[in-house]
Amino acid sequence: MTETNNFQRKGAISNAQVGKKFEKIVFDFLKSNGIILENQKKVEIGINAKKKHAFDLGNDRILVEFKAQTWTESNKTPSAKIKNWSDAMFSFYLAPKKYKKLFFVERSFNQKICKTLLEYFIEHYFYLIPSDVVLIDFYTEANNFEVYAYEKMDKIHKRKEKEKKDLWKYLGSE
Repeated sequence: MTETNNFQRKGAISNAQVGKKFEKIVFDFLKSNGIILENQKKVEIGINAKKKHAFDLGNDRILVEFKAQTWTESNKTPSAKIKNWSDAMFSFYLAPKKYKKLFFVERSFNQKICKTLLEYFIEHYFYLIPSDVVLIDFYTEANNFEVYAYEKMDKIHKRKEKEKKDLWKYLGSE
């Protein structure tokens, strides 16, 4: 008898495989735009004591984390996975300020509430997102994305102009 894993993405061998595939797509996309990053960039983070933490990708000026989660089959929030997003925000918060911090999420749209999972995260967990983190809702099929950056006046991350230039401007690669 075959066991069903209710936490496994439909059609995937493993969730880790899904994450690695997403990471590779974005890695190649960034590389094609002149952003060269290394896997598992280790940086010292901490409150009182410091410990090396491996970010998914990085270099001497950029740190990147990836999340490739989707809404549940019943269009509910994958709350256990959202906790991982909050953990990533805490790691970014503790990372040295010299780094530009990018949080790439594989776009997952919920037709019922007309929001992506990232938009839901911003709306419900805005208070956990550091202001120096840029959030990117990445469409894997089209190698396209939406950028969300912190708006000081509104004290929340908001979608930026659709132009790709926003991300490159932030990264200083223009």
